Amino acid sequence: MKGTLVDFNFQINEGVIQGDDGKRYSFFDLEWKDQISPARGQNVDFAVNNLNQAINIYVLAARQPVFEKRNNQHTEQLQAEENFGFFDWAMKCLKNYVNFSGRARRKEYWYFYLFQILIGLILGLSLGIMGVSEGGIDAISSLLSLFFFLPTLAVGARRLHDVNRSGWWMLLALTIIGLIPLLIWAVSETKPESNQWGEPAK
Repeated sequence: MKGTLVDFNFQINEGVIQGDDGKRYSFFDLEWKDQISPARGQNVDFAVNNLNQAINIYVLAARQPVFEKRNNQHTEQLQAEENFGFFDWAMKCLKNYVNFSGRARRKEYWYFYLFQILIGLILGLSLGIMGVSEGGIDAISSLLSLFFFLPTLAVGARRLHDVNRSGWWMLLALTIIGLIPLLIWAVSETKPESNQWGEPAK
């Protein structure tokens, strides 16, 4: 139930809430679950026990701006991504080097995949032209693969989150047949609803 804090007496640690149902409910300070101190006029959410007292009281007004701020940040991020090019998507993945939380749309995942292929080709051709031995090229390629290993895992987990799957599903890659559902999920459209990993990525 929602209501408004009418009064709180710090000497006896007891207060009164005017519920949206028109009734008044007394409460003790132990039922105040918020870090913000009780003050008149606060909008609160609470439950009522069998003694008709308010329990489990939380301030609504203190939480709403936080939610709105996150929503605004998410909207601004999506608007900025509308102008992203190939390089921007690749850099986003590198900046989120070991970020396994959140969600990643198809562009982010596949552009980073393409970025790795292009870097590998350019590096291989350059080393070949410079006359680097095959063993040297293999060693440098291994270092490059090691460098990209964590961001590849991270963006893979975020891509799965975006289609409402846990990142642990990546373990299917250890089996040959498991690559099929992973590929299907990787090319799937963003799920439009929010989930435990955040707001939609697009």
